[in-house]
Amino acid sequence: MRIQHRANPGIELTAQQRETAEHLVAGWMPDRTGSTTAVDRTIDQILASLGVLTVRAGCFRLLALGLLPAPAPAASLDLDPVTRTVWEALRWDIHDVDLVPTIAAGLATYDSQLRSVGAVDNILDRLAQRYATSRLGLIRAGFAHGVLSADQSVAPPAHGFAAATRPGTGAWDASPAYRRVLALRASGRDVAACARADGTTVDAVTGRLSAAKRMAGGVRTHRALIHRALCNGVLQRPALQRDTDPPQQKLAVWRHFALDVPDNALISRIATHTGLGMSVVERFVRDLRTRYRDDCAVIHEGWRHNVLNADTPTDLTCCTAPDLSTAVSGGAR
Repeated sequence: MRIQHRANPGIELTAQQRETAEHLVAGWMPDRTGSTTAVDRTIDQILASLGVLTVRAGCFRLLALGLLPAPAPAASLDLDPVTRTVWEALRWDIHDVDLVPTIAAGLATYDSQLRSVGAVDNILDRLAQRYATSRLGLIRAGFAHGVLSADQSVAPPAHGFAAATRPGTGAWDASPAYRRVLALRASGRDVAACARADGTTVDAVTGRLSAAKRMAGGVRTHRALIHRALCNGVLQRPALQRDTDPPQQKLAVWRHFALDVPDNALISRIATHTGLGMSVVERFVRDLRTRYRDDCAVIHEGWRHNVLNADTPTDLTCCTAPDLSTAVSGGAR
């Protein structure tokens, strides 16, 4: 099997850019013995020169355009159609917060059992474990095994599900690096997973999220941060999707999930706001966290299903329950 590549379009990588690109395509963390800020700036420059938003699509184009050498051809794989479709979709240039739901929407057209984003995430996790690499490294492995090729596009198919246009900087004038981290966090990944996906460090992600909290008006939790980012246009709002009609009590709980309170005070605050019993609130909070795996993803999916919007409050002006805790975990689960 021979993989053909398009001609180099005139993009020239500096020595630093090439070294950083090689680490990313290999699924490794770039060398940060020097300045972490300089490495992050190099990644931004690479993506800008390639005309893409995401590091995944950047890795794909580096190989597809011949800017980095293709991996040695490996044996063709006997993949089931669903796994192949999921693997191929890693090249799509849409933020991670929309990638898996968009894949799931496409699969649902012929496989109703794979409507769950968790099922798609599990396929990607199994592939990464099988090849002992990250999701970025799966791009290179896909070229080696003929799953990905240079004649494919980074543009996702038009499902009418996830918007593919470039997001604006919004009211915060946030850099591309900030928006990528916010989008990764909104996809439900914890800080460590955000760092791996963006080719940066945990400290860099933590720093960007802390700075973004200040940009958002001084919020304390990641839940409120993601909600404010959507309100202010820093994160692109997801295209609306109709879901099965959930119980009204669950909707009431979900509508108050963006309250900017510590994790251990969230249930009592929602109960105060909604008038629902603590056990009822606790059950629906647990259901939402189980379904979406992380509080930030609960917020983003609330926007997708039109449960949350720009009028949803994060403040406590109508809450009278005492705040007995000052520790804030940020809603990471």
